[in-house]
Amino acid sequence: MSSRKSGASRRRLAGAVGLLVAATLQAAPVSTAAEPGVEVYLTTRDLGATLEHRSDLVFGAGEAGTGERIEVDPGALGQTITAGFGVAMTETSAYLLRDKLSPELRAEVLRSLFAGDGGIGLSFLRIPIGATDYVVGEPASLDDQPPGGSDPSLAGFSIDRDRRYLVPAIREALQSNPDMAVMANPWTPPAWMKTDDALVTTTGPFGRLKPEYYDVYAEYLVRYLREYRDAGIEVDRLGIQNEPTTPLALVAGIPESFMDPVEQGVLIRDHVVPALERAGLAPRLMGYDDGFQRSELYIPPMMAIAGDQVDGLAYHCYLTDSSSIEVQSRAYPDKEQLVTECSSKLSNVDPQQMMIRSLRAGANGVQLWNAVLDEHGGPKMGNGCRGMVPPFQGQECIAPITVDTERGTYTKTSDFWALAHFSEFIRPGARRLGTVTPSACVTTPLAGYTCGLEGVAFENTDGSRALVVTANDGAAHTFTVTEAGRQFAYTLPDGATATFVWNRSR
Repeated sequence: MSSRKSGASRRRLAGAVGLLVAATLQAAPVSTAAEPGVEVYLTTRDLGATLEHRSDLVFGAGEAGTGERIEVDPGALGQTITAGFGVAMTETSAYLLRDKLSPELRAEVLRSLFAGDGGIGLSFLRIPIGATDYVVGEPASLDDQPPGGSDPSLAGFSIDRDRRYLVPAIREALQSNPDMAVMANPWTPPAWMKTDDALVTTTGPFGRLKPEYYDVYAEYLVRYLREYRDAGIEVDRLGIQNEPTTPLALVAGIPESFMDPVEQGVLIRDHVVPALERAGLAPRLMGYDDGFQRSELYIPPMMAIAGDQVDGLAYHCYLTDSSSIEVQSRAYPDKEQLVTECSSKLSNVDPQQMMIRSLRAGANGVQLWNAVLDEHGGPKMGNGCRGMVPPFQGQECIAPITVDTERGTYTKTSDFWALAHFSEFIRPGARRLGTVTPSACVTTPLAGYTCGLEGVAFENTDGSRALVVTANDGAAHTFTVTEAGRQFAYTLPDGATATFVWNRSR
């Protein structure tokens, strides 16, 4: 676990607004040698305080608790964090880092995201295979052909476009965290492999991979893995199709491809797995990779065909409820469960809410979407990643880092600090602890993000424990945390997020 001493000392003090917020917090006595201390890190809604190390609390025997109760049960262990927390390195993110920031600032951003010492220690990176909607210029696959053409031998396959921005940015991120898990996903096969002969599908389910190209597509994925390995990037998790059902929603203007669950199962079992085995490659295969709740219809028929070959299931957070993870983890308890995409504004909840709920439901890792965007939420193409329901309707998605392309500077957004509350203190290998929390909120699109006190707790491999809490219902919340007969109390301002850490050697 990264040291918070050096990081905390570098953070700026809260401004006047932060000081006013601090005045509302419950006074906390300093711990003594006989009474274990609890470190407190706070981020307020207005970012007047950002992961600010507040005075330690006393965690000891006490009288009757104050306010609401969060009960932590170290004997009730849940899932293990396998991948951790992270972001995606799209072409847009890599371009902004390379062309819009100085080398010094680029290195500073990458360290702040991925380094364990001096950064927030993100450990899970998602990268695209070919085009996404976050591209610079026209989208491309790794083997484009003229309309009506084909290339079943993959003679035209090349990652040369990736070498300009993506490959250098990914390699620099890995320098900051060499142990990072890397997952690769295609948004679409090359156009000539598809029924609509287009990267940007506008025909819904009529734009899909042709069955006669299943073997070629499997080899296309193998070529990608080999080329990236030769470039110094080892991919340990492989998705088969990003958002295979999204074309049904007629999200136009972005690279995408439809794939039904039977098609995905057959493609994995009969084509991708044999191709990987012939090549001597063994990435973990992640099925589905689409929105919560739609998974209940998609995953069972896909797993009925390829369940033995699928290593895990991937989800996107948009507009729905993370209880889907709990449903699938019960049905497939030996499979990894990962949230692989989520963006503020398009999601109807804040990232910290989504992460708490996903982890409580059984997620083994959680990612947000783009690592870096510009001041306009791009560069991008099409109409994806824009708020669809209140309170974010019409707003562009944000990233943890926003680059001001006119000034050549960057800022850390609320998404950065939301990730930090988890990634700095809950490390790969941590086990979830049983907790009883006051609030259980419905998070369908119509319900919105309003919710009271929510929390999730983990124990790291070094014995340290971390509890992350947030509340977003318009009121401050006073609560007592209890564990094995000891307790501490705290008051959390509305919209704030706090991480409490104890049993940690300093």
